[in-house]
Amino acid sequence: MNSFILQTFNGITYAALLFLLASGFTLTFGLMRIVNMAHGAYYLLGGYVGLTVAKTTGSFTLALLAGGAS
Repeated sequence: MNSFILQTFNGITYAALLFLLASGFTLTFGLMRIVNMAHGAYYLLGGYVGLTVAKTTGSFTLALLAGGAS
């Protein structure tokens, strides 16, 4: 039962991340009428910055702030 709850939480988390990425694409295309291919690169950059900060400092909260700020 614990495995089921964990997998459900992982699925919801992944769906939330995909929603954020898709809503960013939609907002950018809706305002500018241009497909912005760099949007995914910025999303990935935030992940790399967050991972680097988490590995360097060991602080998950600081990694969230740094990843969100980049």
